[in-house]
Amino acid sequence: MGVGNMSNNFNDKLDYHIKATIFLNDSIFGPGIAKIMELVKDTNSLSEAYRIMGLSSSKGWKIIKKAEESLGFPLFITTRGGSGGGKSQLSKEGEELLNKYETFISKLNIEGDRLFKEIFLDSK
Repeated sequence: MGVGNMSNNFNDKLDYHIKATIFLNDSIFGPGIAKIMELVKDTNSLSEAYRIMGLSSSKGWKIIKKAEESLGFPLFITTRGGSGGGKSQLSKEGEELLNKYETFISKLNIEGDRLFKEIFLDSK
């Protein structure tokens, strides 16, 4: 049965989700790392970002280190704690990568919305 023969009730329940990962040999950058970076921008803390995402510090650190090694630049600038506490911020390159990734995802979603509507919802 083609989509054009499906009932409107069925079509009204359909939805989609696009998940994009950037590759350089292995997976190096995707929604998980982007979320960590967004949280660090908000909290200035890698450990807080890991906590919010339900990641152990060791697991989060491994994910970040693998990406940084593949990319060839640091994603974060981190200062150790002390009387004032530690702080994490995005590096210049990390900020640029996150901005490009978010722009890419935004444009994918715009095109995805158009295609989803055309293919699944504009039944004839």
